[in-house]
Amino acid sequence: MPPALSADKLMTRAKQATKAEDWVEAHANYQAVLARFPGNKRARQGLEALRLPALPALLKKAKEGQAASNWSLVEQQLATAHALAPDLSQIGVAYASALIENSKPIKALSITDEVLARFPQETAAMMSKSLCLHELDRPAEASAILTELDALMPDAAPVLNLLGLVARSQGRKDEAAAYFRRAIALQPNNAAFHRHLSLVLDYKNTPENAAHIREMKAALAANGAGSADAAPLHFSLFRALDSLGDHDSAFAHLAQGNKLVKDSKGYDFKSDAVVAAVSKTLFAAPLPAPDMAEVRQAKRRQIFVLGLPRTGTTLVERTLSRAAGTQACGELMIVHHAVTALLHEVSSRKNSVITQADFDALRQELLTGFDAISNGNPVMIDKMPLNFRWLGYICTALPEAQIVHINRDPMAVAWSLYKHLFSRDGNRFIYDIADIARFMVLHRDLMDHWRKVCPGRIHDVNYADLVADQRSTTEALATATGLEWTEDWLSPEKATNHVRTASVIQVQKPVYSGSDQAWRAYESHLGPLRDALTQAGIL
Repeated sequence: MPPALSADKLMTRAKQATKAEDWVEAHANYQAVLARFPGNKRARQGLEALRLPALPALLKKAKEGQAASNWSLVEQQLATAHALAPDLSQIGVAYASALIENSKPIKALSITDEVLARFPQETAAMMSKSLCLHELDRPAEASAILTELDALMPDAAPVLNLLGLVARSQGRKDEAAAYFRRAIALQPNNAAFHRHLSLVLDYKNTPENAAHIREMKAALAANGAGSADAAPLHFSLFRALDSLGDHDSAFAHLAQGNKLVKDSKGYDFKSDAVVAAVSKTLFAAPLPAPDMAEVRQAKRRQIFVLGLPRTGTTLVERTLSRAAGTQACGELMIVHHAVTALLHEVSSRKNSVITQADFDALRQELLTGFDAISNGNPVMIDKMPLNFRWLGYICTALPEAQIVHINRDPMAVAWSLYKHLFSRDGNRFIYDIADIARFMVLHRDLMDHWRKVCPGRIHDVNYADLVADQRSTTEALATATGLEWTEDWLSPEKATNHVRTASVIQVQKPVYSGSDQAWRAYESHLGPLRDALTQAGIL
């Protein structure tokens, strides 16, 4: 670590940054002085002088970042704006929203609590807090706030929509549908609301559900079928028409929806490839076996369930959660944020060497993150699929952790990816057939590397085996993870954990076969996908 700068040097940097109108840097340097010397009058006066010129510039840059979906930039600008003006509730709420978009609900919750401490009836902050609680798998608390908001603002469509999402996450489809319908009645052309309703309806069920197709087509015409805002409607119409067996029309909507998302969000495969290459370089040799004494002494340990999205990670998480002493945590970004910050720090060094001290710090950061959401159970299950990118870092920093990797039929996975619209930007590769194939190759090659680097640490589960021979597969899973197997493992649908992913409805049902063959209904449409996977050596 470089030596800490003196207060004078920090003050000089702060003044230089102020002159250059680099408000984030100026604020950071003044804060660094006050952190060491709380009574420093010059630093405090400097901070006070920043507020007037800095706030408009920070908010303008945050707005530009939002328009470009650059949520890291938005978070950075609003963090400084909120620190300069904690008395302005709208800035605090906007900052919390940016943190949620960046998958940092714990920090977002602390910001909304700050705002509500000053403004207890700030409805926007209450809404943000309920969303944080939903993200943190605390549905009862989220519902309590939302029910209060619904009473205060009975015609607030966003409140109704979030009430529907919370109900859906608990498997209460009819209740969720009622909330979504109320929201749509208020905003009939809101594509997201229609999307959420489509995910809980069976279009062969009632005339009322079938009528929703007409409503979605009207909303599509109102939004413009070729606009980026219409993408959720195309995905929703795919699901509805697929349910009715109109495969040609369904696929046309799916292809259009994917194209719109791809065009609006973009995807740079090179960025993922570079990260994988850096990790391979940093972890070129096999890691030493973990110290089993240290593993046994761990008061809390983690099980990471990972692989490509849509491979069955939610099902495996719910299966594991049937064991005593476990906490199903859903898809956490704790590892992603910690490792990417570490890589940024390492890349800024002259030698770009990662040290044991780095891994010690990474371990502490990861444990702090898990402790912040722990309910006291000794085993925490993180089912973020894309954590497969960080296995070397996980195995080094957390020797007590177990790794469960899910494999599934490649065509089933690729098709499931292509037909889903994810709520966040972390899976941008799924909206183009060629990108899906390239990412699947990256996943395969990186997992081959990690198996060599982390020998004996990765337990592979084949989704087809889990479906065909549930007992034997789950018994082997219990042995690999050090959990006690019981008959409860055969009923993952009875798990009570909060599910916010696209699998929420499926995992409410008993384990069933046939999903790996669902793509065959569209076999005539999927020649390019099959060809891309074949050329990539996946099939």
